[in-house]
Amino acid sequence: MKKKANRRAFFVCIAICLLYISVAVKIPDKLSFKRISSGHNSLNSMSIASQETSQKPVGVEEVAPVKKITAETHEHKKTPAPKIKEDADQTEPSLFISVPLVCFAIKERLIEKKGLVPAGTDSKGNVIWKYPIDILKEKDEEGIRNLSKSIGTKNILGFFKREGIVFKETLSDEDMALGKGYSVDKNKLLAIYKNHVSDDCDVLLPYILGITGITKLNGVYTFTKTKTEAKNRPARYEQEWVMPNLVNLPARQALEKLVVYTSRIKIIGNGIVVEQSPKPFERVRGDAECVIYGRASK
Repeated sequence: MKKKANRRAFFVCIAICLLYISVAVKIPDKLSFKRISSGHNSLNSMSIASQETSQKPVGVEEVAPVKKITAETHEHKKTPAPKIKEDADQTEPSLFISVPLVCFAIKERLIEKKGLVPAGTDSKGNVIWKYPIDILKEKDEEGIRNLSKSIGTKNILGFFKREGIVFKETLSDEDMALGKGYSVDKNKLLAIYKNHVSDDCDVLLPYILGITGITKLNGVYTFTKTKTEAKNRPARYEQEWVMPNLVNLPARQALEKLVVYTSRIKIIGNGIVVEQSPKPFERVRGDAECVIYGRASK
């Protein structure tokens, strides 16, 4: 009996010792189980090394698209010119802006007035060369595009910013020179003409696009409207037309009648037309020079 009690006490002591040892080396923590909710993602708690290994691919996947987006963001692309809504005060300048821009470039010697510029090709594929003034006079868009390249981005941007013209920087030099994709206050456009279209460029005036034109009357630039669209003249302006009778008409009204046929118009004096050259109903050929003599009504 005593022997059995001693044996039982021995085993109890061994069990107590094992329990203390297990607590000392944290065996219960290693054998514990954690309840994980099925609705949440969990990290494997095996080791620090395994966590780092599992996180590295995630880091790479996140960085890669960021670099790609950054590259695309900094890439500068020229976008097509948007359509601009016009109103009574604002207008998309179209080729009207090319006149003061080119006159400015000639004055600053960015291009030569007598320098030939490529303006497209003929039916046989030969390059057509024109002077800057002729390109403007013939409203040659291909020639204006090539002029914009000769003037250069820096100079075009400087001209626009100096004149206070607001535009999107995504516009190409060609669209800026062709007056596409931005609007300008009409009075500001006339002021730009006054600042940059010198007497040497008066041969371009009145400058007509469709039924709208800009002309110089007694040193003042104004917009004019015609009832009919200016005729498309052939090269060298060889079309024949009849000089209208302008006598007793206001100078502005006489001008509107003439711009349909020719761009070479001189107005001497103001008020009512008292004399004209060529004479009324005289047959005239091409882009002939016409002179109107006005006198203020009493």
